[in-house]
Amino acid sequence: MQSSPLAIITLRRELGARYATTTRQWQAARNAYRRLHQAPVTNLIALRDAAQRLDRLDRGRAALLRDLKALSD
Repeated sequence: MQSSPLAIITLRRELGARYATTTRQWQAARNAYRRLHQAPVTNLIALRDAAQRLDRLDRGRAALLRDLKALSD
């Protein structure tokens, strides 16, 4: 089933906004991980949680980017 051009444009905009939001969250998580990693006293539980969040956001960003690329074709 073919989608209308307006629906595709709307979907691209929504995915683009979600990608931008996820990227900002990923950058904040990366900075938090770096701060925890460079701290003089390492909190291993917080470091592990930060690494898991960073990984989860990275996978989400990759999925959104794949979807955006698929819509651009």
